[in-house]
Amino acid sequence: MRNLLHSARRLVGYLSLKTFATRRAMSGIKHLHDELAENPARVTVETKYGPITGGRAANGAAVWLEVPFGLPPVRFEDPKPLPDSYRYEQKEYIREASYCAQPKNDGQAASSPVEDKLGYGKPNENPLFANIVAPPSFPAKKSFPVKVYIHGGFLQFGSPHHLNSQAQYISTLRNEIWVNIGYRLSIFGFLASDKPWISGNFGFKDQWLGLEWVKANIADFGGDPDDITLTGLSAGAHSVHQLLHHASRLPPAQVAPFHSAILQSNSIIANPKTPQELRAQYEAVCTALSLDPSDPASLAKLRDPSQVPADSLTKIIESEQLGIYGTFRGCLESGWFGSPTSDIDVMEWQRSGGLARGLLEHGVKCIVVGELAEEWYLYSIAHPVEKPSDIEFNLDRYYEKGDVEKMLSCYKHLLDDANQEQIQKLFGEILSDGQVYIPVRLLARDLLTHGYPALRYIIKWIPEQNRPFGYVTHGTDRVLWALRIPSLQYDQAVTAAAWLDRIAAEIEALEGENAEALARKDLKTVLTLKEDRAIGWTEDARWDELMKIASVLESA
Repeated sequence: MRNLLHSARRLVGYLSLKTFATRRAMSGIKHLHDELAENPARVTVETKYGPITGGRAANGAAVWLEVPFGLPPVRFEDPKPLPDSYRYEQKEYIREASYCAQPKNDGQAASSPVEDKLGYGKPNENPLFANIVAPPSFPAKKSFPVKVYIHGGFLQFGSPHHLNSQAQYISTLRNEIWVNIGYRLSIFGFLASDKPWISGNFGFKDQWLGLEWVKANIADFGGDPDDITLTGLSAGAHSVHQLLHHASRLPPAQVAPFHSAILQSNSIIANPKTPQELRAQYEAVCTALSLDPSDPASLAKLRDPSQVPADSLTKIIESEQLGIYGTFRGCLESGWFGSPTSDIDVMEWQRSGGLARGLLEHGVKCIVVGELAEEWYLYSIAHPVEKPSDIEFNLDRYYEKGDVEKMLSCYKHLLDDANQEQIQKLFGEILSDGQVYIPVRLLARDLLTHGYPALRYIIKWIPEQNRPFGYVTHGTDRVLWALRIPSLQYDQAVTAAAWLDRIAAEIEALEGENAEALARKDLKTVLTLKEDRAIGWTEDARWDELMKIASVLESA
């Protein structure tokens, strides 16, 4: 109750009840793009790449949209940083002008307006930009804590412009800098092969480059470069887990460009596929485009936008010409994981304590990871499933065949005459267990048992108006984490603020505990936002069930 009262006072100090009701009554919810266009105020900062001008949101937050953090990437090549000689284009950075080219077959968000998911711009192959939001008190005040957000979308879809992640409200209410970074998606971000050699993981490398840019430049926008928290939702959380593994294997004495991380509803459950295993995906792409994958010139043609336009690539995915090869994910590649491919075992590195030790050695102090109560629903509509065999077919998109077989052995077997509801529900349960429920527990276990500061949470309440068919399901908690005032009633905003306060307090407490105390923590105890909105510790009812499945997956 004390937390709720404290959070309520903070909200009232910023936004009167009358103003709150007025904002809620507005027809539609405006994008930052619109707010900046309507407000003539401009904010210019000096950077090493020259001056850059942004604007102010309706609440006074300072905003810069689509600030480049890397050179325009070459298709299927690693990103390159801005050289010292680079100069920002002299224009106002106040528009949602672009987003990453991507397929349109996003089953989870099919009912959402495209502009709310992606922004008002047009697709292209250069999403290497950051949207930056600073509190209204900037530039009079500076050295704010920094939160970097990586958007979700299965690594196939999405944009830093997503309406539910626009940060003018949370930045203002919590006096934080928020940075939403873009990265290459789908085939543009994650095509990989051993023959011909395509290293893959381009989307993760884009994110890392963005983090390095933030570390080096965020002080110009009022941020504290020594207080950067990395956050991500869904595929963004999976990305954060990838970035944590990358950070844990940095060269000695190199410090990671962030000091803590929050993973919301996703992480890694098994080793990614190797470039050799992904060669078949490259061959399927070439075949769909009438290219001969054995032709040494096939990769050069595929890399050339004048010969293969971006929409040609997205169309073969949307049309399902690629089958299971239409989903592009990370790969087990030595350049990303920092060791020879033959020596890489991501999950063994994590289980053995290598991840925990490496993170501490490279300056990452604390990890938060968690889930929602009914993740299964949104995962159940991620891909079309019409017959029981479609479940295995779609799991093959994400995992090695051996892992899929192990996973399926742990669940009930549906007969061919199973109805659509049974098929969809089972698919959602298996995929959400594999994407969220099992890996978040494994990550917490593998960190805490090695004395690393980690916090696990579960959210069982989100605002009723944000629940599809009444479910507290995947991604619906974004309005809490981003404190999206227009999407919340006043009492709901108080609860959201209390949740953020409690997470911050738990992180502070964790960082003060010693390794022995952390290793003794009860792994079944989880911080919970309960159905009645109370916040407290509860026992994990699914721990034993999910760890049993995990033991099957971890077996040789």
